[in-house]
Amino acid sequence: MKTIAIFGGDQESTYKQIGKKYGCKVLFHNGKSRNGGNKREFKNIIRKADIVVCLYGALGHVSQDCVKEVCKKLNKDLLFHGQGASGAIAKGLEGIERRTEKVA
Repeated sequence: MKTIAIFGGDQESTYKQIGKKYGCKVLFHNGKSRNGGNKREFKNIIRKADIVVCLYGALGHVSQDCVKEVCKKLNKDLLFHGQGASGAIAKGLEGIERRTEKVA
């Protein structure tokens, strides 16, 4: 099953519900961090994901930079999305599809 990590916002249940509708698993983190980011927690989520989506305006700069850094180290694609749960999930699935096409 395809897995999308979403960082930012506060509607975890909505993202997971829509992910189920699209046939994928959603790993969610609100992006709130203490003392400059929680890299270990972010890393655990990102490691399990096929792709990562950060939500514009719903994630602080420190957390965003931390997610970028972890994605780069783990060689995970990172996408940015505005608002909208369905759009974020669809964008993640499109990103997974593009990456699969590149490998094939």
